[in-house]
Amino acid sequence: MAPAPQETGLKVDIAQAGARTVVSVSGELDIATVAAFDAAVREQLARGPVLLDLRALSFMDSSGVRALGALVRGDGTLAVAADLHPNVRQVLELTGVISLLPLE
Repeated sequence: MAPAPQETGLKVDIAQAGARTVVSVSGELDIATVAAFDAAVREQLARGPVLLDLRALSFMDSSGVRALGALVRGDGTLAVAADLHPNVRQVLELTGVISLLPLE
């Protein structure tokens, strides 16, 4: 019997934490899921400050890196939880994008 295929995709959960919204992302951020990720985060940013939690994000391709970099405004409305999945941290370090992120 063949093993069951692994579930892929992206899941975005939204929760309030005081004055800001926590956007928790899990799964894979790639060309197939980047539009949903970008729309979800931008919708929350339009409402106020956001903490982006990528701890459960296990994969990110170049489209995800590009989208994440484009979300950084430099105005303090977006923070990224510093505890990143090792795969995601490696991609962000290799591309140099990690230095642009407002990690906390």
